[in-house]
Amino acid sequence: MQITFDQVSYTYGKGTPFERLALENVSLEIPAGSFVGIIGQTGSGKSTLVQLLNGLLMPTSGSITIGDVVITPSQRFPHERRKDIGLVFQYPEHQLFEETVAKDVCFGPLNFELPQEMAEARAREALEIVGLDYNAVKDRAPFQLSGGQMRRVAIAGVLAMQPKVLVLDEPTAGLDPAGRKAILDGIYRIHQEQRLTTLLVTHSMEEAARYADLLLVMAGGQVVLQGTPADVFAEADKLRELSLDVPQTVSFISRLNQLLTDKDRLPTSVYREEELIAHLLKRLSVPKEC
Repeated sequence: MQITFDQVSYTYGKGTPFERLALENVSLEIPAGSFVGIIGQTGSGKSTLVQLLNGLLMPTSGSITIGDVVITPSQRFPHERRKDIGLVFQYPEHQLFEETVAKDVCFGPLNFELPQEMAEARAREALEIVGLDYNAVKDRAPFQLSGGQMRRVAIAGVLAMQPKVLVLDEPTAGLDPAGRKAILDGIYRIHQEQRLTTLLVTHSMEEAARYADLLLVMAGGQVVLQGTPADVFAEADKLRELSLDVPQTVSFISRLNQLLTDKDRLPTSVYREEELIAHLLKRLSVPKEC
C-alpha cells in the first residue's frame, strides 16, 4: 500500500499558549511493499509522523494518501479501514489488558466483528509468527510472561488484524541486543512474506542498515535526508551535524579505505554486517594451488 505525504504539517496545542509545531510541510512518497527506516533525535517529529497514519492525529494542513484513502484536516481516516494500519507503540506490552493471551490477541479482530472461530485462527497464526506456541501460552495471563514474550504477544495482537501497513515506533526499546534482533528478524520475515509496507522508527543506525531499503532522516519536524541506505550513509558529515552517526560497518569501511589504494578500496554500498563479512572473506580467500 503506497503512502504519500503532501505538504503535511502538524501543530500540538494549536491556538493555546502551549502551541508547538511538530511537523512542517513534509512531502514524501513511500512505495508499496517497502521497508522504511525513520531516524532522528528525540523531538525530530518521528512519532508524530507515524501517528498521522491511522487517525490518532489529524494533519493541521496538507494531505496524506494511504492507498485509496485521503486524510486531510477535515477528512478523517475511515474507522472500517483502520485495520489496514497496524501500529506498534514503544513498549507495546503496555497495550496488553486482557486476562489471557488468546483473548488479548483476538481483541482486535473481534472488535472488527470477525467471527470468534476466525479470530482464534488469526491469533494462533499471529502468535506462531512471532515465535510463541499458541497452545503453550493461549490460556496464560499476559503479565505472567517474560518482558520479551509480552512484547511478542503485543505485536501478535497487531498482526492478527492482518494490516497492509505495519508501523513500528521503536518496538524493541529496552530489550537486550539478542531480544531486539530476534523480534526485528521476525518482523522482517513477516514483511517479506506478507509483502507489507513497513515503517520502523528507530534510533539505531545498525537496525536501519540491517532492515530498511528506504531511509527518512528527520530533524526539526522536517525530512532532511531521504533515499536508499547507501545514499543516506554517504552523507556522513550531514548526519553528524544532526547528532546522528553512520553504522559501525560504514565507519569501518571508511577508515579501512583510507589505508588502501583506489583499486583495492571496499565499496561503500556494502553496509549490512553480513554482507561486509562475506565481502571481506571473499577478498581474503586464497585460491588453492592445482
